[in-house]
Amino acid sequence: MIKIFALNSSKEWGKKIAAHLPNTELAPHEELDFDDGEHKARALESIRGQDVYLIQSLYRDKQQSVNDKIIRLLFFIGALKDACAQKITVVIPYFAYARIDRKAQVRDPVSMRYMAQLLEAIGADSILTLDIHN
Repeated sequence: MIKIFALNSSKEWGKKIAAHLPNTELAPHEELDFDDGEHKARALESIRGQDVYLIQSLYRDKQQSVNDKIIRLLFFIGALKDACAQKITVVIPYFAYARIDRKAQVRDPVSMRYMAQLLEAIGADSILTLDIHN
């Protein structure tokens, strides 16, 4: 059995994906915002030993910046790992920093590589995305 989560900013996209899978709904989770700007997210049911898919598109909208969405994604991946998910696949329809995938000039950052390293370090086993720059 798989569990599919979609963070709040990608919930509508997650519902559309789940609707195409037989007998599948989004798994419940909660996201809390604190007055000091900090954030907490956690699954609301057991995921121990299960394959988990987490949907979060990384684009800026009126409520959250790209960087806000990235940190929320990273923290939720960490929470899933701590809750003993067997495998975590992150579905990122729009992958922020994908255009910065090589050095165009001396001393340029390779931000796409840094994003992949962050996702791997926090516990993502696989990443599924669309339309990477190169």
